[in-house]
Amino acid sequence: MHTRRDFLNGVLLGSGAALLHAPAPAEGAPPIPGFNGPGGVGDYALSNGNRWEVLEAAHRIRDGAYRARTVAAADTGERFDLVIVGAGMSGLGAALRFSEFAGAKQTCLLLDNHAIFGGESKRNEMIVDGVRLFAPQGANEFDIPSDPAGDAYKLFQQLRIPMRFEYREWPANLRRLEFDRTNYGFQHWLHAPSFGHLVEGRWVRDFWTSHASDELKKWKYHGERYYDGKDFEPWLDSMTYKEYIERVMGLSPRVTAFADPILAAAVGLGCDALSAYAAYQVGLPGFRGFRGGGGFPLEFDKAPENEWHMFPGGNAGLARYAVKALLPSAIGGGHDLNDVVNGRVQFDELDRPGARFRFRLSSTVVRVEQSKKEVAVTFECEGRLHRVRARAVVMASGSWINRHIVADLPEAKRAALGAMLHSPVLVANAGVRHWRFLYDLGITSARWTGGFGFCCNVRQPMSLPGYRPPFSPDAPTVLTFYIPYYFPGLPARDQGAKGRMELLGASYAVIERRLREQMRKLFGVSAERAIDGIILNRWGHAYVNPTPGFYFPREGRPAPPQVIREPLGRIAFGHSELFGHQFWLGAIREGRRAVDQLRDSIA
Repeated sequence: MHTRRDFLNGVLLGSGAALLHAPAPAEGAPPIPGFNGPGGVGDYALSNGNRWEVLEAAHRIRDGAYRARTVAAADTGERFDLVIVGAGMSGLGAALRFSEFAGAKQTCLLLDNHAIFGGESKRNEMIVDGVRLFAPQGANEFDIPSDPAGDAYKLFQQLRIPMRFEYREWPANLRRLEFDRTNYGFQHWLHAPSFGHLVEGRWVRDFWTSHASDELKKWKYHGERYYDGKDFEPWLDSMTYKEYIERVMGLSPRVTAFADPILAAAVGLGCDALSAYAAYQVGLPGFRGFRGGGGFPLEFDKAPENEWHMFPGGNAGLARYAVKALLPSAIGGGHDLNDVVNGRVQFDELDRPGARFRFRLSSTVVRVEQSKKEVAVTFECEGRLHRVRARAVVMASGSWINRHIVADLPEAKRAALGAMLHSPVLVANAGVRHWRFLYDLGITSARWTGGFGFCCNVRQPMSLPGYRPPFSPDAPTVLTFYIPYYFPGLPARDQGAKGRMELLGASYAVIERRLREQMRKLFGVSAERAIDGIILNRWGHAYVNPTPGFYFPREGRPAPPQVIREPLGRIAFGHSELFGHQFWLGAIREGRRAVDQLRDSIA
């Protein structure tokens, strides 16, 4: 195995030999030395975010490099009833729906450009001082469904996901602290005294009781309904969240600035760019009057016990459950929680000839073209172009790539795909030997303004027979940083482009240095020295950016997602972006809906 120093060709960085068992770079190294950085260990070591090889292929598609070459693609002779482009949560949702109605001899191929399935529902695995730790690459958090008639409840039953989970208990002899089980709740949705805020250069506990201004409290708790019509949702979609906060609620730009990173970490950009309906959809403040007095935030001690959950490694657990249901041999062991989370991926089983479901990874689709009877799908794998054929195709990939690879798009569909805006995010997982620097402050999470990122936290870890990490301030853990890129004042499209330039234009060494410096500024030298190593997960198109008019028709014109959802012959489009607020259940619903639209072609 190669260390980080080997990977970076001698660039001297900080310490961290233990977790940084990074594979060597592939041929054709990126122009930015050490772009990928270490990937950790285990099944996900070669797929931390959008690695350079994935980005390079996407850029070749964008630049038209494959147009003249696809004619020479080698036909594999394979014909599938359904091909799904993308094996993230939308693609997995499409495959699950296919499994429910297709015949036993009908086949499905999932093509994905990454080295492992899951999309942004992947994880990092690392070893810090001999302790094996998991952390999310992107998506995390799920709720246990309570309605037996609901989609989520039925999905849990279908995938055999349990309804109860165990978590490591906090030692009784230590100072009482509250912990978020996820990386999201503490940002806004849950309250607890141990959720720390940096105020005028010092860390404070119980911010909302002791230090929040009156107008912040009004934003957070006020229950007034600001619009009487029943069509309040399209009304919210007619303005930005900034306009809602400042013009409708009558609050100052200081409140908007406070809300900016929360909204950006959830939906991609700040309040000046995104629809107020997007903020309503993800449970940000200001909308209690539209929910009958309920809604967020939840007081920590009053929140239902099953309200917030996170598998080790985030929503990678959900993706693994879906793959296990489709292809049981793909993950070692049985169907219980411990096996699904800890079983090794059997990569040789993923694309086994004769299997009903097959996963072909590191395969970038470059052309999708249909005739009256079938769809030809051309993809690149290991530098060579191949072609398979299908009765129908679900595009469970994003609009930024679909508009370049689907042939003969009608102008309305092309325009709708082009209207979808996206912004990036960086998810950085820092393995630390201890977190005594937080414990001594009496906090388990931290939120700050200015500098690199805006928050991080120590999670209460889920406990499994094969995964029981220590739970102590003097033991290793992972601090996860969600770092959005937003630039108030610029048009939304320009914000996304600028963010991608910043995220993709920096070397691993530069980002690592910034994160270490931020830790030192926030918590002191001991915090920076506690870092054993850092894994970066760069997502160039992490979020769709729902600007005003995204969700509902305006002036007689359908909203872009409505146009994209309409099938195109034997091709249907199903991706989490079409829901606006991208989350696992919305992604699965979009994939399922796309397959339902193709049932006549698949039959």
